[in-house]
Formats: sequence, C-alpha cells, structure tokens
Amino acid sequence: MLQKPTKKIIIIVLAVVAVWFFLRNDAFLYHGPVGQVTHVTEKMTQATTDEHGNDDKVYTQQLTIAVLNRHQTLQLTNTYTQSQVITNHYRVGDQLLLETVGEATHILSLKRDAWLGGLTTLFVGLLVIYSRWRATSWLLLSLVLNVVMFGFAIQIDIHDKNANVLLVFSILALCLATASLALVLGKTMQMALTLVTTIVTTCLTMMILFMVLALTHSKGVHFETMSYVTQLPSAIFMAQTVIGVLGAVMDESADIVAMQFGMHRENASRHFTDYWQGGLSVGRDIMGTLVNVLFMIFIAETLPMVFLMLRNGNNWSYIMDQIMNLGILQTVVSGIGIVLAVPVTSVVVGLVMSRKAVMQ
Repeated sequence: MLQKPTKKIIIIVLAVVAVWFFLRNDAFLYHGPVGQVTHVTEKMTQATTDEHGNDDKVYTQQLTIAVLNRHQTLQLTNTYTQSQVITNHYRVGDQLLLETVGEATHILSLKRDAWLGGLTTLFVGLLVIYSRWRATSWLLLSLVLNVVMFGFAIQIDIHDKNANVLLVFSILALCLATASLALVLGKTMQMALTLVTTIVTTCLTMMILFMVLALTHSKGVHFETMSYVTQLPSAIFMAQTVIGVLGAVMDESADIVAMQFGMHRENASRHFTDYWQGGLSVGRDIMGTLVNVLFMIFIAETLPMVFLMLRNGNNWSYIMDQIMNLGILQTVVSGIGIVLAVPVTSVVVGLVMSRKAVMQ
C-alpha cells in the first residue's frame, strides 16, 4: 500500500494536472476572443547591427489562429526580433488573448493562466503537505485578504486625484501587517508584540530616511527616473519603501519574538537581560541573511536593464546613477530597518516579559 505522504503527492500532482487542463480549456469564460496558434510560417526580413556592435534579426511570422470561443480562424502577422526585448516569438500551441477593434484583430498577449494556475495549485498543495491544514488555511486567507486590501488602496489612489499617496499606503501597510499577524499567529500577546515592534521599527527607519533626505536636500537621489509614474515620484517612492521596510522588519521581528516566547515557556522567571541577550543573539544570526536576500532581490530586478544599458554603450557610473539609484537606496533603507529591528524587538519583548515575570 502507498504511504500517506506518497498519496498526498499523487493527489497534488493530479490536482495540478486537473487545474492546468481546465484553465487550458477555459476560453468559453472570456468575453474577448481567445486564440490558439495552429500553424506558423516565418522568415527573416532584416538583419541589423548598431554602432555598439549589437547584432539582431527581425523575423516576420504568418500565424494561423483558431479562435477558441468564436469558432473561426484568423490569419495574423507578427513581427519580432531575435532578442525579444519588446516583442514575442509565438509557436504552435501557444494560446493568445486577442482584441478586435473595428474589423481588425490584433494580439494582446500570451494566455498564461494555465501555467499560473498549475503553479498556484502546486504551492497550495506543498503547504498542505508540509504544514498543518489549519495553519495553511489561515495563511492563504491572509494572502487573499492582503491582495484585496492592496487592490482597494490602488482604487483609492486612482479615483482620488488629491489622495495622499504616502498616507494611503502607510495605512495599507498597517492593515497588511495587522491582518497577516492576526490570521497567522492569532489574537495573542506574541502577535501583539510582533506588531508593535514592527510598527515602531518601521517608523524609526522612515524617520531616519526623511531626516537624511531633508538634510541632504535629496542630492543624488533621482526620483524622476521612476518609470511610468503619473503622480509625484517622491511620494510613490516613499510608499514603496514603507511597504518594503515593513515586510522585511515583520519577518525578522516575528522570528525574534517567537524565540523569546520560547525562552519564556522554558523559564517564566527570566530577567530582562536574558531576553535582551537572546534577542540580540538570534538577530545577529538572521539579519545578515535577510539583508543579503534583499540585495539579491534588487539585483534580480535590475539585471535585465543593466545588461541592456551595458550593451548600448553606457558605463557603470551612469547605470548606478540612473538605473540602480533608487533600488540601492531602498535596499539600504530596508537594511537599516532590519538592523534596528534587533534591539527594538529585544527591548520591547524583554521589558514586557520580565515585567510579567515580576508581577507573577
């Protein structure tokens, strides 16, 4: 007989396949036309070399597309470059989201919901296997709730032209932290202390950022390099930073508080010094890893544009100044928050728990 873990893995695999198959055949749910490429013929129409020695080729495809929810067949032309920087190369079997304007139909994008749905199902399934169902359900609920709140904040910002972006997203950050901790940790003292230390550390970090920018008059910080911003760039940047700092700090604070509560369960009569030293010890171990993770995320986001700029003759000083400037600043600010979270969390939890021991 199959062991229980093996059965769970088989069920997850079947669920992933079922979700992928359903989403692969869900064209009837779309109002707009959904097509599938059934035949492709292509030829190279142009070879180009720029002044920096970059070679590229331009191809033209003749696509035969079966419209899955319209029972018709279309012949469309697609032009793409070999580098595929801003164009796509379509293959037989690809499903496409189409748009009809007047009598002309053009391609909007690839239809990727089958793969996204399959990966999401795999993620949920792995959570169920390696975590308790109750914990998994609350975690998923917190994710859904956070997405809803984020969408609500976006709608407020879009429809209210005079909305204070920083205020809106600061309130959002507070709501995200409260909802996440309450649903994952429950309404406990551990949750309350984690939330308090997260908020205090985030506020201190943002105060340091505001003070430095005010003292330096934002010299060397190029908010204008933010892409596709239709509002005041500096406010958008601050809103991004608040959410980023809070996420990094909450992760670290939760780990430190959990360890300190473990100390309390082992010996409820511990003194402040014990909690202080324990918090510092754990904080030193994890803050280096967290800072490096932030840096890796920043590098991963920046790599495509860095490669593009380097291939087009730009030097590193220009790239650092115009492309990586704000990302580096956000990484540094988040790193400051991670470092500050260690003493703040150690002090707050130490004071509360040692006082609780004295009262007992």
